[in-house]
Amino acid sequence: MKKLIVLLLSIVMVGAAFAQTPTLSASSTLSWGWDLDTGITGFENKNTANISVLFPVENASKKGDTGWWGEIAVNNLYFEISDEQLTFDDKLLTFTDWNDLDGDGTRDSGEYATLSAKITNGVWALSVSTWNKFDFANADALYTGDVAVAIDADSAGTSLSYTANGLTAAVTATSKGDWLTNAANEYALGANASYKLSDALSVSGGIAYDAFDATKDFGGTASVAYSAAPLTASVATDLFYVQTSSSFDVDALLTVGYTVMEGLDAEADAYYSTIDNDAEAKVAVDYAVDPIEAGIWLGVADPISAIAYDLGVYAGYTYAIDPATKLYGYAEYTNDFTGKGSLVPYVSLTNTSVTNTTLKLEYNPDDADVLAGKYGKIIASAKISL
Repeated sequence: MKKLIVLLLSIVMVGAAFAQTPTLSASSTLSWGWDLDTGITGFENKNTANISVLFPVENASKKGDTGWWGEIAVNNLYFEISDEQLTFDDKLLTFTDWNDLDGDGTRDSGEYATLSAKITNGVWALSVSTWNKFDFANADALYTGDVAVAIDADSAGTSLSYTANGLTAAVTATSKGDWLTNAANEYALGANASYKLSDALSVSGGIAYDAFDATKDFGGTASVAYSAAPLTASVATDLFYVQTSSSFDVDALLTVGYTVMEGLDAEADAYYSTIDNDAEAKVAVDYAVDPIEAGIWLGVADPISAIAYDLGVYAGYTYAIDPATKLYGYAEYTNDFTGKGSLVPYVSLTNTSVTNTTLKLEYNPDDADVLAGKYGKIIASAKISL
């Protein structure tokens, strides 16, 4: 515990130096669970403590404004230290530079520390810190057959870019390692561009070539996107050519979305890939306005030779018994391409009437499928939060 105290004091001093107040959070949860499939029951204690510091962006950049200048910026400089078992040991179990602002468990843009450095005049820029990644995933398969573009010599490099009047374009050179590890002198070359034709319409595309790699792989992508409420639409394609095997694959995806009214959205997708001549389509309708959520989707694959379908429907409802007590119920039914159906229910009762405490009773928090004879768990818990 002494190590933790010293570290916390150090962080407090660092935060004060940068005019930031470290954020401390902690929680302790007592749970009792019953596995309905095995009959096993038992208690669980879970304790967590986190301290975090977010450094102000305005104190972490340096640049010029006339002629050419070197520019460097550190954004979202954040670190968090947590100890998940304060009662039982003295080890700091987690250190991260990720600030999960929306709490969804995924690293979204703006939620983790980044460093960028370039030589620029405000229009042209030569990147020093990184390079434009060879991203060829604009046409994602709905189910299977996705064309996967893999440019091997892409571990370090630079990009020369141009940005003005709605146009962003760049040429990129990368290598497979540095002068110590790139023994075969493998390099890749690429170019990409995007242009905003209007507030609603934009186009983008890119190519990459493993020019000095043994496989001589070539990849390309292009997309057109339109967005003006209530309509969104896009069409995209990816392609990949492997010279050594003379294999060539291409796919395309068309997506159209429409907001019928507040909370009610519809989307239709159509996809084709030359891999096994795979054709797919999907239509989905979703509704989400408190306290109701509901949706349905229908997908088909391989409609040319043998139609296979994917059907799903879900619904959820939150009922406020009183200001501190909420009852939530949810159920999802799916029937996939094998014709096998599944039904996943979930029910929770939550109460926050005790200060600093959340009392919860849950059924099936692990998404067990009752049609498959898996009935899930019942868990009762009390969580106290700082």
